[in-house]
Amino acid sequence: MNRVIFLVFFVWVSQVSVAQVPELTFEFITTKEGLPSNDVWSITKDPKGFLWLGTARSVCRYDGYRFLTFKGIKIGYASGVSSDSQGNIYSSVDSKGLCKIDHQSLQVSTLLDNDYSDKDPKNDLHEKAFVDSKNHVWLCDYTHVKRYDPSTRKLHYYRISKDDNDYQYASFFEDSRHRLWVISEIGVYRYHPNSDKLECLLDHGIIEKGKFRTVRFTQGFEDAQGNIWVGSHHGTLTRITPSDQLTHFSKGLENDDILCGIDIADLNGQRLLLLGTETGLRAFYPEQNHVYTFPEFYKRGVPIKTFFDDKENGLLWMGTKMGLYKYRYKNIGIRTFNITHSAVKAPVTITSIVPAATNGHYFLGLSHSGVLEWDPTTQTTQLFSMSTSLYINRLRWIGERVVALCDDGIFYLDFQQKTLRPWHEIMALVPNNVTDLLLDSQSRLWIASQNHGMHLLDYPSLQPIRSWDKKGYAKIYQDNLIKSMTETANGSIWFATCGKGLFYWDERQKTFVNVHDLPSNKGVEVSSMCNLSLHNGPNNSVLLTGWGGVDKIEATGKIGSSFDFKKDDILDTYCSNILEDAQGNFWFSTNEGIQIGNPKTRSLRHLSTIEGLYSNTPVGFYFHSPNELLLGHINTINILKINDINTKSILPKVVISAVEIGGKSQPLSPTQEIVLRPNEKNLQLQFSTLNFEPSSENVYQYQLEGFNNEWIDIGNQNTVSFTNLPPKTYTLRVKSGNNFGFWTDRPLAIQLTVEPYFTETWWFKLMIALLMGVIVAVLVRWRVNTLQIRSQLELQMSEWKLKALQSQMNPHFLFNSLNSVQNYLLQNRGVEGAKYLSKFSRLVRRIMENSNHQYLRFEEIIETLKLYVEMEAFRFNHEFSYTFDIEDDEDMFDTQLPPMLLQPYVENAIWHGLMPKEGEKRLVISARPEENYIICTIQDNGVGRQFAPRKEGHISRGQEMTRGIFESLKYKDKKARINVIDLFDAENQPAGTRIEMVIPTVSQS
Repeated sequence: MNRVIFLVFFVWVSQVSVAQVPELTFEFITTKEGLPSNDVWSITKDPKGFLWLGTARSVCRYDGYRFLTFKGIKIGYASGVSSDSQGNIYSSVDSKGLCKIDHQSLQVSTLLDNDYSDKDPKNDLHEKAFVDSKNHVWLCDYTHVKRYDPSTRKLHYYRISKDDNDYQYASFFEDSRHRLWVISEIGVYRYHPNSDKLECLLDHGIIEKGKFRTVRFTQGFEDAQGNIWVGSHHGTLTRITPSDQLTHFSKGLENDDILCGIDIADLNGQRLLLLGTETGLRAFYPEQNHVYTFPEFYKRGVPIKTFFDDKENGLLWMGTKMGLYKYRYKNIGIRTFNITHSAVKAPVTITSIVPAATNGHYFLGLSHSGVLEWDPTTQTTQLFSMSTSLYINRLRWIGERVVALCDDGIFYLDFQQKTLRPWHEIMALVPNNVTDLLLDSQSRLWIASQNHGMHLLDYPSLQPIRSWDKKGYAKIYQDNLIKSMTETANGSIWFATCGKGLFYWDERQKTFVNVHDLPSNKGVEVSSMCNLSLHNGPNNSVLLTGWGGVDKIEATGKIGSSFDFKKDDILDTYCSNILEDAQGNFWFSTNEGIQIGNPKTRSLRHLSTIEGLYSNTPVGFYFHSPNELLLGHINTINILKINDINTKSILPKVVISAVEIGGKSQPLSPTQEIVLRPNEKNLQLQFSTLNFEPSSENVYQYQLEGFNNEWIDIGNQNTVSFTNLPPKTYTLRVKSGNNFGFWTDRPLAIQLTVEPYFTETWWFKLMIALLMGVIVAVLVRWRVNTLQIRSQLELQMSEWKLKALQSQMNPHFLFNSLNSVQNYLLQNRGVEGAKYLSKFSRLVRRIMENSNHQYLRFEEIIETLKLYVEMEAFRFNHEFSYTFDIEDDEDMFDTQLPPMLLQPYVENAIWHGLMPKEGEKRLVISARPEENYIICTIQDNGVGRQFAPRKEGHISRGQEMTRGIFESLKYKDKKARINVIDLFDAENQPAGTRIEMVIPTVSQS
């Protein structure tokens, strides 16, 4: 934050005359605040609002927070710096030549080199660069004036003197009519673009008071009336009127070099010329022909080299050899009036202000000398002197008298004799230390004093009135000090005390009541630890100030709105005076300026010397309802227009002043876009309002849309940083505000794009996804092919297994059948044996035919199975009955299946289920199609598996082989299965076995 030195200039008594210096307050900026050099040669502003300085060390840009220098021109004094309409900066740098700083990239390029190596002297220097309204750059060296046209890159020369040895130096400025003036040391010239020539209006010889003088001119400027003023090295100031009439001024400027000048207004609104000289700062009032010297500059010998009027911000910048000075001359809603030296002989503090009765004048109580009657219209004063110089603490109207309260007595104004006279009647009762007087609506005079108690008198007879008893009096006076009194419109009388708080007079009970004792204030106290003053508020309320804060007390005595240092942003604990404006805001004075508090929002604003107060410690305070506040300072009065300040119209703009990516500065693109590459993770942005207020006066908010849509309040901090933002496009919005609570209407919007790494881009992800898809597809295809090959191998193995099983089953059935034939022969049952042998031959023939086929039609399998069951029934003398329940379905009959799929379970049902059973024996074989499957059932009512005799051998082996067949079928269809179900009767006894088969119907090739 800038170090600020406020220079308040008082009277300087010269050896020649006594003169009063106009009151101007400057801020002082040096290398301690980052200025490259304290020697400031030239100043300008670009269209964006940045301030550019040419110093003895380099060119720099100032945004109100920091100074930006440039790598290309770090060394070299810059005698001229100027901006074209686009914002490009042209500067004369002695180590380079004519340099250009691009307004977008901020890159430095040298347009015209200073070349000392050749014999041509015209290219040795390119000094005092100035850009005119046509964007032409004017330069000088010691012999010529030059004009550089950036569009054609041509340099035009204008010789001023015919004498090659006539050494000269020139400066340039353009007046309000866009006429270019060349102020050469040997003459004053005006440029005519049509003829491309310079017209000499004034050579170095002037006639002053009938005498010829030779002068060397320095710089020129224009005043508000269109006059051109030209300074010189010989203490002469020349005025050229719009009609080219010449007038020379030198009184008070003798033996001084006038280096620069500017036309401004002082704090009272009077026009004057500020002149920068080799020995300091001068103020020249042309109408009075008076020159005033600022002693602080004169005593230090500060040469003033250049002025720049920042009209947008109401600032005057002053370049000197000892730093940069800033003077704020435009303060909205605040006027300043100075008490002239002739009115009071020494500096005085205006301690109290009361209005006159009728004529619009004010009476000003002073810290010494008496009371001034002041006419704001004419700025004239009349002193009411005192026989002894006393400090007036307070002025009061008592009847028709203006009374001054001093520590050593009470005085009143003698309007006839224009003096202050002791009020002996009161001083006989209370000789000193009267803190306040109050004449109430019942013509009673209340007198509060520090050492003599409180008195109540009838007015105007001044006879004592006894209105309270000792007990009631002790409440307010014992161990307490009454500091201020007031009466509201409803007749209530209030007393602010230091020690016990706030009291009011209870007229009925004839006693003093402390508001802290009221039930409505239980647990609530006033903010101030020692009450100092009371002021009337709206609706019969009172406003209280003191050490620690301010309060509003309602007419009922209830403590209302307040501000205090413990919970609010009050800059100082000493609060001395207060008012409430029409909007309900509290305005109260402290030792750090005026605080403006909004009780509804609990927000505080601050008025200080920055906004135009003469000082931050006003003493006098008077509220001229409804819109004016008068403040008394040392020899000065501020008049504040409350409505103008509340609706302050100059809103702070906001710009990006610096962009740092990864710690390196980057220019901001014209499209207000910032792009971060994948490896750039850190971004820092610096803002500025370019109003060149102290950093404490500007506040900021930002929103990063796309990351967090909330507005982030960063207070006075003018930088934001972002780290590791996800790849995306964001919109950064920034608002700026001032300490009055006003914010920019349109936030600054910047597009911020964070580029992803190559691996984070959508097309890379798409490419990876496609690649993964291809890989997955290849893997799936490979897996499918592998599974197909494996399935084919497994199917081949299954088929070989089926063949092996079939080769085992065929001899098995042959063996069983031959056993049956043998059994018939042994029993001499030849006929039955012959029939059986016939059927056997048919079965053998079928088996032999089937052995050549791995699969058979289901219809053929059933026919073979019927033949087998018939043989078994014949062999066992038809001890069991059998039934084939086969649904007539052509698709089912055409289904290809292994030949011996059903036979082992049918054989098992006959031999192990039915034969061991006593009684009726039944065998049921059924088959039906169901979707893509054959549901086949083999059910017997035999003894069941639990009681069936088990022997190792061919029967169990056949079932095992059949299960192997189903395992092979499962490679083709996972739903293929065989279930063995035990059957039970009602008494839970074994009642047979049911075999359920689910056989796929897909035809086999």
